Amino acid sequence: MFKKIKQPKFKKQKIINLKKSNKKKSKLNIISKISWIIAAFLVLIIWYWIVKQIWNLEFSLDGLLNIAWFDINIEELKTQTPIKKSPEWKTNIIILWRDVDQDDFIWLTDSIIFASINFDKDHVTMLSIPRDMYVEFSDWNSWKINEAFYRGYKRWKSIESWIKEISYVVERITWEEINYYVTLDFNWFIEIIDILWWIEIDVPHAIVDNYYPGPNYSYQTFRISAWLQNLDWETALKYARSRKTTSDFDRSMRQQLIIKAVRDKVISLDLLTSPIKIKAMYDAISKNVNTNLEFSQLLSLWMYVKNIPRDNIYSFNLNNSCFENNESCSIWWIMYDGIRSDFNWMSVLLPYWANKFNLSNYNNTQIFTNIILNHPKAFDENLQIHILNSTNVPWLAWNLALRLKRFWFNVPSNNATWNIRWNTYSNSKIYYSSDVKPETVKALELIIFGWSENIESMPKYSNNPNNKIEIVIGSDFKILNL
Repeated sequence: MFKKIKQPKFKKQKIINLKKSNKKKSKLNIISKISWIIAAFLVLIIWYWIVKQIWNLEFSLDGLLNIAWFDINIEELKTQTPIKKSPEWKTNIIILWRDVDQDDFIWLTDSIIFASINFDKDHVTMLSIPRDMYVEFSDWNSWKINEAFYRGYKRWKSIESWIKEISYVVERITWEEINYYVTLDFNWFIEIIDILWWIEIDVPHAIVDNYYPGPNYSYQTFRISAWLQNLDWETALKYARSRKTTSDFDRSMRQQLIIKAVRDKVISLDLLTSPIKIKAMYDAISKNVNTNLEFSQLLSLWMYVKNIPRDNIYSFNLNNSCFENNESCSIWWIMYDGIRSDFNWMSVLLPYWANKFNLSNYNNTQIFTNIILNHPKAFDENLQIHILNSTNVPWLAWNLALRLKRFWFNVPSNNATWNIRWNTYSNSKIYYSSDVKPETVKALELIIFGWSENIESMPKYSNNPNNKIEIVIGSDFKILNL
């Protein structure tokens, strides 16, 4: 007889346990996934908060470097010094490029640029001040403005004292307060462009300079053609410094063109996302730049300026490009050549109306600065202006036209002025036809004491269909001393 063997039950139990185990694993997987989703969501929220905090603060370059190396210090970023602004919401900076290649003249200032950032109107204006401008300083000593650094440093042994003196002069020239200064040499220029690899310049005019300084006091030829091209640091440096076959005025505009190109290249490369590039630029700035801007303020200004449209960055200079007895003037004729015998036979520039007995007559430069800082778009409009003289002074319209052209208002040389002495108007007026008052009219209102009036169609008095603005000189006519 065989014994009856009972069927083992562990297999069934084992199957039941496996099912339970799978259910547990499934629940754990769901919980794990939910946990990861929640964790990722929390991380995103935290990073959003961090980025928002950083974005709403005045930036610190040191802080940004810490961020770049994943060492974020939000409390440090909260202690930024606010940017100084005028009541008109402008921040004014004087940029000084020093020449470092001349042994005894190592402190000569090669370029002086007054830059104004208008936060209200969202534009930047750069004004180059000629280095041969003869000026008077606070201690009544007088010399060329580009010698100020050299003479001031020899006298006071302090960069800050020299900066105070040159700021004093530039404030008088422009009638604007200087909030900050930046001094740099061409080593900074070389290193920055080397970091950027190259900059893109649309060269407006070809240059052939057979007298560009070479090694050991020699000369070499510098050539560049007029077209859109990429410049390495060596070519860009020559482009910025060449002047023998052009002029200091042309060179000042080229230097401003390079500043714009550097800005464009930094934006295009998005360097603020590259820790290595940030560190390289930080080192270049630290070694070759002296400024009273904190790095946080410097980067805060950059974060604003980089978003300004390129067309809203304006370039101007002060020059001597025409003569009193000529009706055809080139742009921005605010200066004239001083009589050499009055200045130890030096070649110097003076503001119009200034002389050796009154060096500080800055009326024209102040008016011009006021126009370009507040209404630079007037020069983009380039609207034709005609002038009607209704007074008994026959030369008044011609004289006004000449003075306006000195500031580069578009007054045609032919048939733009006329007299109607038989029909005198009591009130001077500026007529225009536009839905919005043109910037040119706003600029003219800074110079001419009179009313502006929007009429249905132009011209009102002249027969020129291209005429966009008419100035009527009435018996009450008054004008600033241009």
